[in-house]
Amino acid sequence: MALFSYRPRGNDQWLEWKVRIFTVAAALTLGGIYLDERWLTGTAIAVLAGGLALRFLPGPNEPGADELEAAGSLDSEDDDS
Repeated sequence: MALFSYRPRGNDQWLEWKVRIFTVAAALTLGGIYLDERWLTGTAIAVLAGGLALRFLPGPNEPGADELEAAGSLDSEDDDS
């Protein structure tokens, strides 16, 4: 899957959250396997899907982020006048 990555390697502002989410999901998975609880393992899969969703948020160097930043600066200029 890394072969199809469209993002350049570099700073990832969501990396810390991705690691945290992966750690929680791994703990839930191991707990679900040990206790033989399907709902716990399913919850772990849902948590991992949430971590995957972080990949699609605009980063600081993406076109979507510039538009959001420009819109934010326009709003702050309107408040001053």
